[in-house]
Amino acid sequence: SFFTSLMKAVVSTQSTGYNNMHLLPLDEVRIVALDDIGPERQNGWQIISPRKSFNVYAANASEKSEWIQHLNTCIQGCQRRGAKKVTTELAPAWIPDDAATHCMICSKVKFSPINRKHHCRRCGKIVCNNCSIKRLLLPSQSAEPVRVCDPCFAEASA
Repeated sequence: SFFTSLMKAVVSTQSTGYNNMHLLPLDEVRIVALDDIGPERQNGWQIISPRKSFNVYAANASEKSEWIQHLNTCIQGCQRRGAKKVTTELAPAWIPDDAATHCMICSKVKFSPINRKHHCRRCGKIVCNNCSIKRLLLPSQSAEPVRVCDPCFAEASA
């Protein structure tokens, strides 16, 4: 079926209300169950792919289990049919904006309307401008260089 070859993922940016549709080939997707973190982040899993990764939350543990089982069945079916080779370069799932009040690299900068949050496109951490001034070409995510944190830039350049 269509679902077994492609999964539509609508990624919504809450601050702008902007929706961006990505088509994720299932043969490139990996599913990782998340541990529950407080009452607001329960029954979650990550959908990880080379182009875009994100967290998804179900209403309850049973629904989470059913989704993960169904997605993994579809992914395995695509891979058995000899679809594209699975890549090792995967996009990170971004850490939610409300999970950080300070830069996750230097811990010095407190975020505010003046000191904005940025996500490293390589590791997903929330960082300040000073800790993410460099850009790196991540071909699976963009044809143009994208913002990365200083540790990711150093690691990739080593």
